[in-house]
Amino acid sequence: MDIFHDAIVFVAGLWAGTINAVVGSGTLVTFPVLVALGYAPVAATISNAMGLIAGNLAGSWGYRRNWPG
Repeated sequence: MDIFHDAIVFVAGLWAGTINAVVGSGTLVTFPVLVALGYAPVAATISNAMGLIAGNLAGSWGYRRNWPG
């Protein structure tokens, strides 16, 4: 993978993370980008699942003031 692909994945990840924090559908961005860059669909699905774990934790931390209680 070259620097151009790294940059595309990085930007797609930031875009998807922002979308996930607001509405939760960032996989609609990252999965097609990864497949278009030549990753196997299974690898793209697994990397999305791993990214969602970190993204959900970060989103929960960001919205912690809105939790009831």
